[in-house]
Amino acid sequence: MARKQMGTVKTPTGSEYYYFWDNQSGDVYVGSEYAGKATSAQEAWKKANFYATTGKQMR
Repeated sequence: MARKQMGTVKTPTGSEYYYFWDNQSGDVYVGSEYAGKATSAQEAWKKANFYATTGKQMR
């Protein structure tokens, strides 16, 4: 597992969370919560940002 801290995302209330992307499995996490799978760093940011904003996984 190669989970790497990629940056931060903000919730609508202003809280900031680190997000992580595992480039081998594609798993994206916001804090310790699973936010979906991504095939690139850019997609990982999109999924993490969507999860932080809505609390739901992007489809």
